[in-house]
Amino acid sequence: MSESCSNSGVSRRSVLLAAAGAAPLLALTGGEAQAKLAMTAVKYQPDPKDGKQCDGCNFFVAPNSCKMVDGDIAPTGWCLLWVKKPAT
Repeated sequence: MSESCSNSGVSRRSVLLAAAGAAPLLALTGGEAQAKLAMTAVKYQPDPKDGKQCDGCNFFVAPNSCKMVDGDIAPTGWCLLWVKKPAT
């Protein structure tokens, strides 16, 4: 099995480390994070990646915020924590 996802270029290890770092924070706060992760920690970028962008992520808060990442978040941005919004 390949170390990195062939279609996104993001290593499985990076995604697992980001998720592992966020899990204790969520567990301690009952799901409502008080401290957010730094943009650099989740490799935030202001441009979409592989058709995925922040405004399609479950953590995005319009117009320019995120439940998990600190700072101004572009709706067209992307990071390692991207999770598709559930269908409504």
